[in-house]
Amino acid sequence: MVAPRLLWRYMFRDILLHALLGLFAITLLLVVANVLRFMEDLAAAGVGPAALGELVLTILPAYAAYALPTALLFGVLLSFGRMSAEGEIVAMRASGISAARMLPPALVLGALAAVGAVYLLFEVQPHAVGKMRVLLRQLAGSLDVVEPGRFLEFGDRLLYVHSKGDASCPLEGVLIGSAAETGERSFYAAARCGTLVDDPTGHTLAFVLHDGSIHFRDPDPSHYRRIKFSTMQTAIDISEYTDPRPGSSQLTFQELLAANALPKADAERKRLEGKYGTALDVQIQRRLSFPLASLLLALVAVPLGIRPMRSGRSAGALTAIAVMGLYWLLYSLGDTAATRGVVPAWLGLWAPNVVVLGIGILLMRRLARSDD
Repeated sequence: MVAPRLLWRYMFRDILLHALLGLFAITLLLVVANVLRFMEDLAAAGVGPAALGELVLTILPAYAAYALPTALLFGVLLSFGRMSAEGEIVAMRASGISAARMLPPALVLGALAAVGAVYLLFEVQPHAVGKMRVLLRQLAGSLDVVEPGRFLEFGDRLLYVHSKGDASCPLEGVLIGSAAETGERSFYAAARCGTLVDDPTGHTLAFVLHDGSIHFRDPDPSHYRRIKFSTMQTAIDISEYTDPRPGSSQLTFQELLAANALPKADAERKRLEGKYGTALDVQIQRRLSFPLASLLLALVAVPLGIRPMRSGRSAGALTAIAVMGLYWLLYSLGDTAATRGVVPAWLGLWAPNVVVLGIGILLMRRLARSDD
């Protein structure tokens, strides 16, 4: 039989329409759920609707890659569920069009979604996550980093603020100490008043201190020195907590590969592995394996959608939720096992794809037998 190209175009458009609607809804849901985590702090900082809109647009690319497989799964199941409920599937199969001939439109869309996920995860998402963190710091303001009444430790620096004041003295009772190693000189600066200075990079907490003194302590207890000041500027380096870390989602795929390519005996490689464990391997395998979810879930969705469903779209939506829930459960278990070093990274993160592929092949074979 001649390939039903006209039918494929019809199915392609129908699946694409449902998938795009699902992509918009799912991505928006993911973004809103993550924005709500910061909403209280942003509202307290007086952030307006325009700034919140900018934050949403920044977060969108970071979560679009994870919404693609779910959206395509919904698109295939809803489209095939509608055609099945309205008798179109029965008519196609009665005219000699087998289940296998209905696969191409879904698989083409799955392949396109996989390519899109690769681009988003490899290049777009790392930049989006980095920009999101910088934007959040700018929106909330550095004042929110300071917690009055608590000692905050940043590497070898200690920060304490007694309370927040008014515009003339934003921070009252500021203490900045240096936790030097034994045998080295240490110091602390105490000031009546302090002000935070904006840092566009977000890598330092810069302070202007007023009416205070610096106290130096030598290993020799008989030596002690104090310097009084009326105004002094100092900064605490917090780049360790704001810069992208190896294995984090802020590194592009090429940067991950470069970090992972360091020789095993290299001192820097040992330091990274000691600090971050299997994060490098896990992040690499995660970005390689996840894009294929779109293609594999499309393979599973076609035979599930072809099955007769009297309730049409509602049954398709429920089936999509169940299938996606199963995939995310397997993926989360594999990710957790790989992150904790229970199994190799490639095994933990590729096993869900192998399971879904096996389910898809099994469903298609069962459907093909019904065509005979």
